[in-house]
Amino acid sequence: MLKFNNKKMANISAFVFFAAVLAFPSGYSYGSLLFLLTAIFGFNVWRHGNFDKPTIILCLLLIAAGIFWSHSFENIFEMTKSDYWVKYGIAAVCVLAVAKIGIDFSWVAYGIAAGGLGSLGIAAYQYLVLGMNKASGHTNAIQYGDISMYLGVAAWSVALLSKQKWPARLAFAVGGACAVLGSLLSETRGAWVVAPVLVLCLLVWMFQYGQAKLAGIAVVAMVLAVAVMVIPYGEKFTSRANTAVVELQAYAANPVQAAETSIGQRLEQWRLAWALWEQKPLLGWGTQGFTQGKQLRVDQGLAHPSVMDYGHAHNEILDMLAKRGVLGLVMLLLLYGVPLAVFWPTRKRMAQVPWIVRDRLLSLRVAATLLPIAYFGFGWTQVFFVHNSGNMFYLFALVAFWGGVCQLEGKTVLASSSRAV
Repeated sequence: MLKFNNKKMANISAFVFFAAVLAFPSGYSYGSLLFLLTAIFGFNVWRHGNFDKPTIILCLLLIAAGIFWSHSFENIFEMTKSDYWVKYGIAAVCVLAVAKIGIDFSWVAYGIAAGGLGSLGIAAYQYLVLGMNKASGHTNAIQYGDISMYLGVAAWSVALLSKQKWPARLAFAVGGACAVLGSLLSETRGAWVVAPVLVLCLLVWMFQYGQAKLAGIAVVAMVLAVAVMVIPYGEKFTSRANTAVVELQAYAANPVQAAETSIGQRLEQWRLAWALWEQKPLLGWGTQGFTQGKQLRVDQGLAHPSVMDYGHAHNEILDMLAKRGVLGLVMLLLLYGVPLAVFWPTRKRMAQVPWIVRDRLLSLRVAATLLPIAYFGFGWTQVFFVHNSGNMFYLFALVAFWGGVCQLEGKTVLASSSRAV
C-alpha cells in the first residue's frame, strides 16, 4: 500500500506540475511541492537505491549548479541572498526519488497537454476579456511565451512519436496547438525564432526512427495549424516582426538614440555585457559588481542610462560571462549539456527496452531533450536563470521526465507494478 501511494503521488506531481505551470500564479510551485512530498514520504523506497550513473550525474549537476548560482562572485566566501541552493538541492533529491519510485508515461504526457490548455486559457482571458495588448500569464510575456512554446512542441513530440491510440494522440496534438497559440498571443518574438529549431529537431528524430511519411504529414499539419492561428491576428504579428527589423536598423544607425527600443535595449545590454566581460574575463564582475560596472560605464557616457532598468544582460551567455566570467559560462553550458546527454534518445538506449514501450520512451526522451535546446535558444534574448519561473520549470521538468524515463526503462523499484499506460 505504501509503495502504491508513493507511485500515485509521483504521478500526480508530474501531472500537476505541467498542467498548472502557466495557468495559475506560481503554478510551477504546486507540482514542485508535491514532488518534494513524494521524496519525503517515499524515502524508504529510494534511500537504499542502487542508482545508475546518469541519475547520479544529473543529481550532482543540480547540486553543483545550485551552489554555483548561490555564489555572488564578489569574493571567495560571499554568497547571494538567493535561494538557488535550496531549489536546486530539492530538485536533486527529487531526481533520486523519482528514479526509484518512477512516474507513469500517461501522467507526464497528459500533464503537458493540460499545460497547453491552461496556457491558452489564461492567454485568451487576458487577451480577449481583460483587453491586454499581449498575454503574459502570471509571469511576464517573455517567460510565459517561451515556456508555452516549449510545452506546445513537447506535446506535439508525444503526439507524433508515442504511437498511442488516435484519441490520445489527438488530445496531445490539440494541447500542443493550444500552447503554441498561447505563445503567439504573448507576441514573444524569441519564441518565434526558436520554435522552427525545435520542430526541425523533432522532424529529424522522426526521420531517424523511420517515420518519414508521418513527418511529412506533420509538417503540413503544423503549417496549417499555425496559419489558422496566425491569420486572425496576421496584421498584428506582421507589425511585430516589422518593428523588430526597424528597431534593429535604427540601432545600427544611431545606437544612442535607439537604445530605448525593445531591440535596441537588448543590443545595448549585449554590447555592454561584452565590454564588461573583456575587463574581467575569468571570474566576471560578480552579481553586485555587474550593476556597479554598468553604472560606471553609464557615468562615463559609454552606455545608455536605460541599461540600468534591468539587472541582467537580456542574453544568458553574455550575462553569465559578465557576472561570473568563463567559469560561469562553463557551468551554464554544463547545465544545458548534461541533461542533453542524459536524455538524448540514442539507438543503444532505445534498443535496451522492450519494443512495447519503445515508442513512448522515444517520445519522452525527445520531449526532454528539447528542453535544454529550447532554453539555450530562448537564452539568446532572455536570461531565464535569473527568474524563478525559469529555474523552477527547468528543474522540475527534468525531474518529471527522468521519473518517466526510469519507469519505462525498468530502473525503478516499482517498475513491475505498471509499465503500460
